[in-house]
Amino acid sequence: MVSSAEQEVLINQLLAKRLGVQAGDVLQISASGDMRNAKSFRVKAVYKEKADPYIVPLRRSLIKMHLSDLERLLEREDQVDLISIQLKPGIPGSEIAARLNSEAIGFTTYSAGELATRSSTTFQVVSRFHKAIAFITMLAGAIFIFALMIMRVEDQRKNLAILSVTGISKRTILKALVLESTCFAFLASLLGAAIGYGASGIVNLYYQRYYETTLVFARVTGEILLQALSISFFLGILAGTFSWFRLRRLVVLEELGR
Repeated sequence: MVSSAEQEVLINQLLAKRLGVQAGDVLQISASGDMRNAKSFRVKAVYKEKADPYIVPLRRSLIKMHLSDLERLLEREDQVDLISIQLKPGIPGSEIAARLNSEAIGFTTYSAGELATRSSTTFQVVSRFHKAIAFITMLAGAIFIFALMIMRVEDQRKNLAILSVTGISKRTILKALVLESTCFAFLASLLGAAIGYGASGIVNLYYQRYYETTLVFARVTGEILLQALSISFFLGILAGTFSWFRLRRLVVLEELGR
């Protein structure tokens, strides 16, 4: 049984690790750094933080206690900064927030969706920044693959000249060039996706251990993979067609050394 002088609190794993305490230990907690008017609290349990991208990177030491205990500790009664209301399923939060804002003054009510939008502005900026980096990286890789395919075709000028001499039509040569370039770009995109998947696994493994969380920090989604494959097909067709136009005026006798 807990006495009135020892109220119960919950502490997160990070704080428990820093203080070296566990469930059942007694802590002296004060609202000021000089520990004036400190009160005794017994640790009821150590809890694990949710995988919240807003909380996890901050690595905060958190304590949860009853509101009445917090009021006595701060010596501030009937004063709160934030109240969270859970609604029954099917009740629209935006309508309830509008009613509360119209019926009282001194506070502002937000629905869960509005609050998430307001608090996720920073993450939206970071997300756009990462998308810009990803686009630049994909563009640089696309240019490299395109140049590599052009160089490969240039090295096959003599083989293409032999095909022309044997009577193979230019349309057939064009199809072969496009098919080869497309397959090469497709395989390159699959290799890049595999490397990206492995890199994301390493990133997640490192930061999940560092922050002691299950939050996913990097992910290769189906949308990203589809974009990479689409770009590879486009590059293959473009490189094959461009190479065919370069070789269309191929001087067969010069390439074969007469």
